Amino acid sequence: MNNILRTAGVLAVVSASVLTGVSAAQAAPACSTARVCLYDNYWFTGTSRSFGWVTYNVGVDANDKGSSLVVGPAADPASPYVYFYVDSNFVGHNVVFRAGNASNDLRGLYMTSTRNWDDEITSVWG
Repeated sequence: MNNILRTAGVLAVVSASVLTGVSAAQAAPACSTARVCLYDNYWFTGTSRSFGWVTYNVGVDANDKGSSLVVGPAADPASPYVYFYVDSNFVGHNVVFRAGNASNDLRGLYMTSTRNWDDEITSVWG
């Protein structure tokens, strides 16, 4: 009986991975509490940088280079949202993510009908 339940559990995980197109190797990596992890490439690869939930400017090395991201757990459960902005000091277009969420490819997230979020993030507010 235990073997049947274990097999059913494995099949459920494999089925979910196939349906979502995400394998265990491609799952989002962890990011620390009240931190945002930006990756230069899609699928959480390339150079990664970690920032606090309040970052006026991600700096020259990370500005407009994020292609995937992970939002860590919230330090305060009453404030679980993080906003990403295209300009310094929380100005311009923004997109919101909930704590614990991620995007493996920011090209699929649009701020306007012709402009996506790939290589656009400059400041973070949460």
